[in-house]
Amino acid sequence: MWHVRAGTLVLLSMIGMIGLSPRSSGAEGLPSYVALKGGIYSPSEAFTLENLEVETTFNADTKTGVDAEIAFGRYVLPTLVLELGVGYFKGSGTVASDAASARHQVDFDVVPVIFSAKALIPAGSVDPFGEVGIGAYFTKVDVADNLNNFSGQTTFGIHAGGGVNVDVSPSVFVGAEGRYVWADPSIGGEEIRLNSGEYTLDGFKLNGFTTTLVVGYRF
Repeated sequence: MWHVRAGTLVLLSMIGMIGLSPRSSGAEGLPSYVALKGGIYSPSEAFTLENLEVETTFNADTKTGVDAEIAFGRYVLPTLVLELGVGYFKGSGTVASDAASARHQVDFDVVPVIFSAKALIPAGSVDPFGEVGIGAYFTKVDVADNLNNFSGQTTFGIHAGGGVNVDVSPSVFVGAEGRYVWADPSIGGEEIRLNSGEYTLDGFKLNGFTTTLVVGYRF
């Protein structure tokens, strides 16, 4: 997909520039950190449930879910960090499946493995930053009352965002982070059997915002 290729080119360009840059004495002091993040995931894409037999489409409404992540970062420059994170976020929706408006719960659980490049703007003890990155998203979808089970899907996507970190001490920081994710798992072709009807999910994407609070420890 174009957005994955674009994100990869941006990251490779930044890594290439990093390799040509000398590491500063400031980055040598406490060059690594571990951070815990917790907050919410807000999906921004709607999806539909399409009846394969009578060519009827039902719209779903999506709901905000939880988001959590553990991340390991490395200061390659005082103003540039590379970060690898593993997380979990969850969303849900409800969708009607027939003329009687019987509603079914759709839950999706996602485990992302994320690589990010963060550009910092040091301002004393406060560090605003922007970020771009790529990730692999392992997605499992569960439709209530579905008579056919199907396994989760893995897809690649990109993300961009920003935030701010505030130093509590030389080794401890807290912060807040906002990120937008673009990822499109291939779930649309899976057959779903509800009661006596057959359906497919159309337009299902993981696109959405994650908003988290952060606590980190440098070492």
